[in-house]
Amino acid sequence: MRHALVSALALIGVHEHLSAEQKHDLVQAGIQAAPGVTAATGASMLGWQMSDILAMVSILFVLAQFAYLVWKWRRDARREDERIEDRRRGVMPSPICDPSED
Repeated sequence: MRHALVSALALIGVHEHLSAEQKHDLVQAGIQAAPGVTAATGASMLGWQMSDILAMVSILFVLAQFAYLVWKWRRDARREDERIEDRRRGVMPSPICDPSED
């Protein structure tokens, strides 16, 4: 990646005039743009419209949120059941930090 960036900058004649921070910023921008460019290129190769891709990604995002919420609710219910069982057995949870030590 870095070699390709240096080559591209050499083609436009600015590679010698950039600071290390500017080069780093360019690499970061390229890395951040890569997923979008890849998706757009892949979609155009498959013949999909951008609106179709956005609709599909939106649906996948909603499904991912739903799955996360179900997992979170199950985890919270399991923890609450464990707390109730611990209280029933008389087990007290140990404090993470003791305010009396301050």
